[in-house]
Amino acid sequence: MKFSALIAGLLTTTASAYKPVLVLHGIDGDANQYTNFVADLIEEHPGTNAQALKVFEGTPTSWVQLNYQVEHIASSINDIVSASPDEFKDGYHLVCHSQGALICRCLTEYIGTHQIDTLVSMAGPQMGVYDEAFFSFFPDSIGKLTLEEIYHVAYTSVFQDTLSVANMWSDPNHVKDYLSDNNFLPKYNNLIDHDKKDEFKQNFLSLSKAVFVVGSQVDGVTYDGGIGPWQAAVFDYYDTDGETFVDMKNQTIYTKDTFGLKTMDERGDLILGVVEGVSHNEWFNNPDVYKKYVFPHCT
Repeated sequence: MKFSALIAGLLTTTASAYKPVLVLHGIDGDANQYTNFVADLIEEHPGTNAQALKVFEGTPTSWVQLNYQVEHIASSINDIVSASPDEFKDGYHLVCHSQGALICRCLTEYIGTHQIDTLVSMAGPQMGVYDEAFFSFFPDSIGKLTLEEIYHVAYTSVFQDTLSVANMWSDPNHVKDYLSDNNFLPKYNNLIDHDKKDEFKQNFLSLSKAVFVVGSQVDGVTYDGGIGPWQAAVFDYYDTDGETFVDMKNQTIYTKDTFGLKTMDERGDLILGVVEGVSHNEWFNNPDVYKKYVFPHCT
């Protein structure tokens, strides 16, 4: 009897050794895309409470402006955590892709006294987007505008209050307009003054670890099949010429430690990974990729 009880206890301990994992899809995506991803995670880490969030799914729902999405996804996560307090008492991980990865990083700032242990951002446009591939999200009527002119539309209140891509649009040639008229990304990168600036930084730094991964592309290609430039996923971004890149450690968000990135790095809890040749959707549909570069952070 004692031996049986010991084995049962060991099995229970093993089954609960892994923290819960919440997964968030990218733009145009949905929870069903992560069926195999979640199943493989549970197989690799038995007993894990892993689930893909069924929020803002598909087209055009996932296009909704990002301030609204952050607020409502935070509420959904709170409901999940509150419904199973014993399972979540030791924290949980957020594993998120593309636009969802940016949203999740913002959630780590937005949610006060959160229990998020590790953030894993898979090909998330953390510094924004600037690529002709995103023209399709705007009305056809702007089709005659060039890449350099889209900011005239993206930074209007109409699009800032309705369209997620407009919230992510970061035109390196018009930084002043970006900072003054984009009502989402400059706020969460803490580049502008707002009443939750200190709180955002404190909340981000309450993470145990932050992981940002992306796939590099062939020389000269900045679009990975989902975001452009792909370098934004690891906080590199265009200089003001719109052509050359400034690396993370020379970005204002790092040098001024606006939301805690530098502090996270200096304490050894920031992990950046650039994997050669991995395309955008391989982060959730290629087992060889996610088992090697994502699952090890979901313990």
